[in-house]
Amino acid sequence: MDFRPDMDAHLAAKKRQYARKKKRGKIILIILLCITIAAVWALIGVIAVRLAGSVDRPAQTTASVPTTTAAPVVTGETTTAPVIQTQAPDMQTVLIEKEQLSRGSLILVSSLLGRAYDFEQESDLVTLYGNKSGSYRISSTALQLNRETLDALNTMFDAYYAETGNRDYQITQASRTFEQQQSIYDSYLKTYGVEQGSLLAAQPGYSEHHSGYAIDMNVYTATGISHSLATAGEVDPIYSWIYENAAKYGFVERYPEGKTTVTGITYEPWHFRYVGRGHAAYMEENDLVLEEYIALLYKYPYDGKHLTFAYDGVSYEVFFVPFGAETEAAEITLRADATYTISGNNWDGVIVTVSK
Repeated sequence: MDFRPDMDAHLAAKKRQYARKKKRGKIILIILLCITIAAVWALIGVIAVRLAGSVDRPAQTTASVPTTTAAPVVTGETTTAPVIQTQAPDMQTVLIEKEQLSRGSLILVSSLLGRAYDFEQESDLVTLYGNKSGSYRISSTALQLNRETLDALNTMFDAYYAETGNRDYQITQASRTFEQQQSIYDSYLKTYGVEQGSLLAAQPGYSEHHSGYAIDMNVYTATGISHSLATAGEVDPIYSWIYENAAKYGFVERYPEGKTTVTGITYEPWHFRYVGRGHAAYMEENDLVLEEYIALLYKYPYDGKHLTFAYDGVSYEVFFVPFGAETEAAEITLRADATYTISGNNWDGVIVTVSK
C-alpha cells in the first residue's frame, strides 16, 4: 500500500516530537542527579564541621559558673534553681555557707551596732603559754588567742626583738568568755557610772575579746616596772614601735582617738585587733576603723567593681558577697590557682580577699 505525501509528513513530525521528549527526559534526569549529589556533599560538610568542633572544644562540666564579675548563684528557700553553665578549666567554684558569716578575721563585734559574738561557732583557741615566742611577755598563763592571731603576734614581736633587742611588750588581755566580760562590765559601771562605764567596756556578748582576734598590752620592763601604752612612748620612744609597725603584721589600733562616735568605745591605745596584713595596711593608710572599712566594702559587691590595692609586693582584690535573710549558701567563681580568704562581717555577708 502506498502512503500519501501528507501521511509521510505527519509520521515524520511524530518521530521528531518523540525524539524531543526523550531528550528532555534525559536532561531532567541529569539535573535531578546533580541536585541529589550536591545535597549529599552539603550534608557531609555539616557533619564534618560538627565533628571537628566537638574535638577542639574542652570537656564540659555541670558546675554553675558565673564569671568573676557575675552575680553569685544563691541557694535558699526563696531562690530558683541556678542555670547550668559550662565552667572553664582554669576556674573553680567556691561554696560559701551561712555559718561563715560569724567567722573570720574581719567579723565586726559591736554593742553600738548590735552585733553580738556567736558563741556557738567552733573556735581554735590556743594558750599563749607554751605556744608563744620568747620575744614578748604575758601577764597570765591562762591567756588564749585563736591560732591565726597568735601566729601573727609571734611574727610581729620576733621582728621587734630582732630590730631592738627589747622584749618588754606584755599581753595583758586576750580571749574572754561571756562571764569574764560580764564581770569587767559590771565593775566599770560601778566605778564610772552607766554612761561612762559603757563607753569604757563593751557589754558582755559584744566584746571583741570574745573572738580571739583582740589583745590588750602594756609595757613591763625587766626591772619590774609597768607602763600603759598610753604613756610608754614618753618613757622611751622604743615603745612607740607598735604603732608604726603593727599594720605590717595584720594588726590595727582598734579604738583610736577621734573615733568614739563610730566605734562606741573611748580611746584605747592598748587595744589591738588582728584583721590581716592587706586589710590592716589599707585601713591605716585611709584612717579607717573596722566599722568604716566594713561599710566601705558594701560598695564593692561580687557582681560589681572590686576593691583593688597593693601592699608590700602583694596585690589584693576584695569584694563583698551579700546574704539575704533566707539565703543559706552562695557560690562564687575564682581562678583555679587563686589564693583567697573568706571572712564574715558578723551580720549580712562575707568578704572575699584574693591575693597574688
